[in-house]
Amino acid sequence: MPVFALDRFWFINLLFQKILMPEPVFVTGEPALVINQTLVIADIHIGIEYEYRRSGIHIPSQTEKLINKLETLIKKTKAKRLVILGDVKHKVPGISFQEEREVPVFLKHVSEKVPIDIVPGNHDSGLKDYLSENVKLHSSKGFRHENVFFSHGHAWPDKGFLETKYLLMGHVHPAAEFTDKLGYKWSEPVWVKAKIKKQELERQYKTKLKTTPEVVVFPAFNEFAGRIAINKPLREIDLKHKTGPPSPIFRICKLKEARTYLLDGTCLGKLGNLQ
Repeated sequence: MPVFALDRFWFINLLFQKILMPEPVFVTGEPALVINQTLVIADIHIGIEYEYRRSGIHIPSQTEKLINKLETLIKKTKAKRLVILGDVKHKVPGISFQEEREVPVFLKHVSEKVPIDIVPGNHDSGLKDYLSENVKLHSSKGFRHENVFFSHGHAWPDKGFLETKYLLMGHVHPAAEFTDKLGYKWSEPVWVKAKIKKQELERQYKTKLKTTPEVVVFPAFNEFAGRIAINKPLREIDLKHKTGPPSPIFRICKLKEARTYLLDGTCLGKLGNLQ
């Protein structure tokens, strides 16, 4: 076969891969990602204001702002579908009066724009009773679409994720903590892209693997949902995560080699260099 024919075949094959197996793209400045005309977010925590009020901190409901923000993102990205990676609501266990009132409003308004797929998180008990017509609630083990697996992150995902290229998850609320020369500390939400330790994954799923999916950990969509500084030893992360260890998958990621990104796209380099 002539060289030019090989080159043409290679180019067509690459083009088909790009069309049929698109790559995830961060939305600049936002805790959101787009892949194949699907907008993906995580950790909305509707009703978290109630917990703040119990601690004496009075924050007005953010639900309307969250709806407006999402509708703007849907329009901006021209998304045809929305995937929420868990923790739509906040109270656990049960559901608060605020959530009973605002979760249906949130889902109804947004689902009028695009269909919604939800992977329930550990805060989503009782969510099934408040769904709109255009909303699908999946298993807590997540679901697969083409080369991507969608998961909340609090539980081991279905073994189908082993055959995908990307595992998208929330739950951790990752942030990088910084300290200036005067000792002042602050944190910034970050994206985390990490590889999984293959041997740990093989042990858990009792199978042999050639490769492992790349994990993309989402920052929380709701800025009031809290942040966990991940440039800390894992034991400190465990202590700060009130609902238990951050994630079984997160725990077996190669965290020191993981790459972190600010919402504006700035690459902070390897996580191990930020500790």
